[in-house]
Amino acid sequence: MKRYILPLALAVSLAAGSVVAVPGTGVAASSELAKVNAQLEKLKKEMAATEAAQKKAEQEIERIRGFKEAGLAEIQRLEKEIAATNQKIAALNEQMAEVEENLQLTVKELTEAEERVVTRDGLLKSRLRLLYVNGFVSYLDVLLSSTSFVDFLDRIDALQSIVQQDKEILELNILDKQTVERKKADVEAQLEYVANLVDQTSQLQNELKANREKKEVAVASLEIQEHELEEVTEEEERKLMELADEQAKLAKKQRELKKQEEQSKKKNVVKYTGGQLKWPVPDSQRITSQFGTRTHPITGKKHTHSGLDIGAPAGTAIVAAASGEVILAQWYGGYGNCVIIEHKDGFRTLYAHIRSGGIKVKVGDIVSAGEKIAEVGSTGNSTGNHLHFGVYVNNAAVDPEPYLR
Repeated sequence: MKRYILPLALAVSLAAGSVVAVPGTGVAASSELAKVNAQLEKLKKEMAATEAAQKKAEQEIERIRGFKEAGLAEIQRLEKEIAATNQKIAALNEQMAEVEENLQLTVKELTEAEERVVTRDGLLKSRLRLLYVNGFVSYLDVLLSSTSFVDFLDRIDALQSIVQQDKEILELNILDKQTVERKKADVEAQLEYVANLVDQTSQLQNELKANREKKEVAVASLEIQEHELEEVTEEEERKLMELADEQAKLAKKQRELKKQEEQSKKKNVVKYTGGQLKWPVPDSQRITSQFGTRTHPITGKKHTHSGLDIGAPAGTAIVAAASGEVILAQWYGGYGNCVIIEHKDGFRTLYAHIRSGGIKVKVGDIVSAGEKIAEVGSTGNSTGNHLHFGVYVNNAAVDPEPYLR
């Protein structure tokens, strides 16, 4: 096959085409947008964590408030019990006063009974002394010494009266002594009973007061916790507002960068209207990197980019830029899957980063301009789906754009 360099006149005539490409790829805007997106994502996580912390604090506040309400209810209950106990103590004190009053009355009655017993004992002792002084006189002697029947009857009545009086004195003494002992026992028992009740009630009152004080301390502690948690929620809310402000700024910057990126994409879109070579990706007009020196996206080193990168989704059709013979259709180093077509006059075109299984021709095939030869991919050293399109004249890489416009 005959090979030669295109004449200068032909290159000049090709330059009169109508393909327009504006320099600038928008890589800086895309990189900045990626940073903003990462910051926004990080900020969203921080906001989610802050909201979760705030929600947890609010739930803890509700739980503490429940405990506090229960504690206050318990304090009210204890207050009621203390009041009821105080009433019981007051009633017992009144009962104690009544018992003491009864005791005073009993003591008075006891004193009177004891006085009566003493008086009766005196009478009985006087009678005994009289008998002892005068000697024992039998009832029969008294009756036989009567002067008449009437006197006899009078003497019998007198003797009966004396006997009855002595009997009554003895019986009354016995009753008075029994009454005194019984009343003493009753009063002592009643006093002991009331005193025990007062002691028990006072002990209950002290226990209730102690429990109330404990509850008051617990409620005060809960109020402190509630106040601290409320301060936490206020701090979290303030932090949330700050994060929201920051997010708003980043979102605004994100919109601006997206707008810049879209504008950059529009600037890098070429309108192919004819040239020596056909546009190799009919469904995408977006140039992502031009021919010339640039910083490699993977190695970070500067090198000469020997072709034109056209961004397109994976699987997008790639067509032959001109008629010719396929001289390579395989994986080749950093180009990944690639196809090279030999044209006339020492002219070749390269199609690189074809997706796996995306090569549709083989070595030796004769293809026509515009015929599908492959599909867009990202094999080899590639950061995303695109076609690397190269033009070579006598094996030297040249800028493809003049041949496309």
